[in-house]
This record gives sequence, structure tokens and C-alpha cells, in this order.
Amino acid sequence: MRAMDFTTLITILEKELTLYKSLYEITIQKTDIVKKGDVQALNQLMTNEQKHVTSITALEKQRITELNKIFPERKENLPTISECIQVAQGNQKTKLQEIFQQLVKILEEIKEQNRLNHELVKHSLQFVNFSLNLFRPKFTNYNYGPNTDKQQTTTSSIFNSEV
Repeated sequence: MRAMDFTTLITILEKELTLYKSLYEITIQKTDIVKKGDVQALNQLMTNEQKHVTSITALEKQRITELNKIFPERKENLPTISECIQVAQGNQKTKLQEIFQQLVKILEEIKEQNRLNHELVKHSLQFVNFSLNLFRPKFTNYNYGPNTDKQQTTTSSIFNSEV
């Protein structure tokens, strides 16, 4: 069995870890911005977040390319980081284990923070809809006379105008 060199893969994973840590900071900032209701700041933050996602996607492509170089026989079924750890040796094995543990931890933190942000946005939208409904008059059209097949008509609008 030949010794495998994971140096480039480790470099790629370290860059991904750095971006994920930065992305986590963005998710924390997003929580504060959603609480404040600052839509402009949220748009700017989401633009920054999208740049991070684009960079992470590019690094993922590099990671796949590197895994194809290291494991040319496994083109269809590339190994996971755990599998790389199993075949790595010495310092590289230790470094891959550290990066793997940090990646798992930061991804869990991002997932949890995004869940919180999702709930905050959902509650904010519910509040906005509730508030809008308070301003929308509800009109019921009562027809006098004999009962017809027509149902009562209810309209809900912010503006009520007749022409």
C-alpha cells in the first residue's frame, strides 16, 4: 500500500473551516439584525453570506478534484474525511482528525443558529401578517331578497374603492 499525501486536501479543508467559522459569525449577526428588524442590514448581510457560500462551493470542487487525484480508482464513490483519516498516517492523520472534529462542531452550530433564525423570521412574518390583517377592512355583501345560489362575498383589501 502506497503512502498517501493529504497536504493539499488538508489545506483545502482548513480554508473551508475558516469560511464556515466566518459564516457562523454571519448567522449570529443575522439573529441580531432580524431581532432589530433592519431589512437593509439584513440584505447586506445576506449578500456577504452568499459570497461565503460561493467560496465554499468552489473549495468543495477543489476538494473533490484533490480526492480524485489521491484516489483515482474511486471516481464514482469518493471517500469521506473519516475514510481519509483511516488511511492517513502520522501528522496528516492527526491534522485531518482535528479539522474533521472542528468542521462537525461548526456545522452543527451553524445548523442550530439557522434554525433559530428561521423561527425568528417565521414569527416576524406572522406578526407582520397579523398587523396587516388589522388594517384590512372586511366587507360582507348582504343581498336583500330571496335566497339565490350565490354565496356571500367577502373581500379583504387594504383599499376599498368603487368606480
